[in-house]
Amino acid sequence: MILAIVAALAAGVGQSKPQPAPDTDFIELTQGWDDTVREQMHHLSFGSQMLPYDWLLHLERADGAGLLRDNDNLAALGFIPAQASELNPDGLPVGFSRTAGSDGKAWVGFTCSACHTGLVSYQGDTLIVDGAPALMDFSTFEQQLIDALALTLADAERFDQFADAVGASSPADLRVRVQQRLGHLRQRQSINHSDVPYGHGRLDAFGQIFNTVAAELLANPANARPADAPVSYPFLWDAPYLDLVQWNGSAPNLGPGPLIQNVTTALAVYGSADLSGHSALTGYPSSALITNLGILQKHYDQLRSPQWPVELLGLLDQAKVEQGRQLYQDNCLACHTIADRSQPPAALKVTVVPRTEIGTDPRMATNFIAAQAQTGMLDGRRRFVLAGPTFGAEARTIDMVIHAALGVTLHHPVEATGAALEDLHKVFSSTPNKVPDQYKARPLNGIWATAPYLHNGSVPTLYDLLLPPAERPQSFHVGSHQLDPDKVGFDITAGPETSLFDTRLPGNRNHGHIYGTDLTDAERWALIEYLKSL
Repeated sequence: MILAIVAALAAGVGQSKPQPAPDTDFIELTQGWDDTVREQMHHLSFGSQMLPYDWLLHLERADGAGLLRDNDNLAALGFIPAQASELNPDGLPVGFSRTAGSDGKAWVGFTCSACHTGLVSYQGDTLIVDGAPALMDFSTFEQQLIDALALTLADAERFDQFADAVGASSPADLRVRVQQRLGHLRQRQSINHSDVPYGHGRLDAFGQIFNTVAAELLANPANARPADAPVSYPFLWDAPYLDLVQWNGSAPNLGPGPLIQNVTTALAVYGSADLSGHSALTGYPSSALITNLGILQKHYDQLRSPQWPVELLGLLDQAKVEQGRQLYQDNCLACHTIADRSQPPAALKVTVVPRTEIGTDPRMATNFIAAQAQTGMLDGRRRFVLAGPTFGAEARTIDMVIHAALGVTLHHPVEATGAALEDLHKVFSSTPNKVPDQYKARPLNGIWATAPYLHNGSVPTLYDLLLPPAERPQSFHVGSHQLDPDKVGFDITAGPETSLFDTRLPGNRNHGHIYGTDLTDAERWALIEYLKSL
């Protein structure tokens, strides 16, 4: 009998768990994730708490055109529709997550894939590209959310219907909670004000992270600075193997670096932390889910770059590819090293190029360098929580961000150790420039799926990037997923689901990066053909 039980258990060990159905209707590429991992990456929470979950399910749009969460509305804002699944029971888009708040109730928020999942459409077919830049319009979504909450409070009939839909036992208490959340979202929007529209596919990530810590967590609105340097969401395949990350190469990727960076994201994307009155030995309580961050990072370690899909986009011209290979070596390889997709992932070194040399828009780099703030409650605490010099009355904002992220991580020592071990792999050691007046160049594998180009998304296609800056489009529309497989970029014509990108605005400049701009037109097409093959 015992032998039979042992045999039965042994037989079950080798059986793989049944795979769930794909969580979207789009064509999936081979990128190293199965459908179980993909569902987890699309919806596993890292602690983001934007709104009580049931509120989002029942909140009506201010324009009366339906629910805020309706797929048609969110898809128009660039979010990717998803099917209902175990982690996504109500069929919210890719990147929406559900988590338990400190109040014991479910909250909805974002996870990594909201910003780092792309779509590519061509002749009626659509691919989902995991790790690619999203083209969602975050600012408009946030404004729709604020407008919907405000009108729900102002319209008695609408509020009563909302209270019934969410099953409120006390409408008066619900009204107070809605007022409080609306106030919080309005304050968040105010401290992150930007005169430069973000539009589709961009966010001033550092500006919003800096304001989260310096203005919100330190309870000092005077520390807020305009979050007016929007950048494109970076593509994430091979990112765990780079020695430096962020557009300006300001963050090391060795040791606990990735976890600390991801904690800052968890705080900035509708997260929370309490930095007041806590011992450095115990760290800072927060909404960040450290174990989940470790799981997400582990799966990004496994993510592979998307290969040019010949079944959808056609075969490459091999003669042009070979000609382009030599052109790449002559014009690109000095900065953009090659990551061989056919080999296991390996440590990669990026090239940081001084801003004055590359000549691209300066605002992201200069805003980062100039960011200073009053330390407030951090005055006298050690910069690295348990070690390092103490803060004075004012400090670099990035130093306070690192302090807060370290403190949050130290509050969960066991989980943090586990998360770090999940992410253990070889990475080159590099010391970031303390004054990173520079931009980072990384391997370009999968670049065909990552338009628009440059750090601020100011150049719509690879062909345009190889033109002299004066010949690049001065304005274009962003938001379409329809790919031009020749120029390699998305359709730039105006449409109801696009936003205007004006390169004349501060932060939006499309100048610089003149490498390869002196090629003949035939050479440009050959180099582009090679870039498709990476």
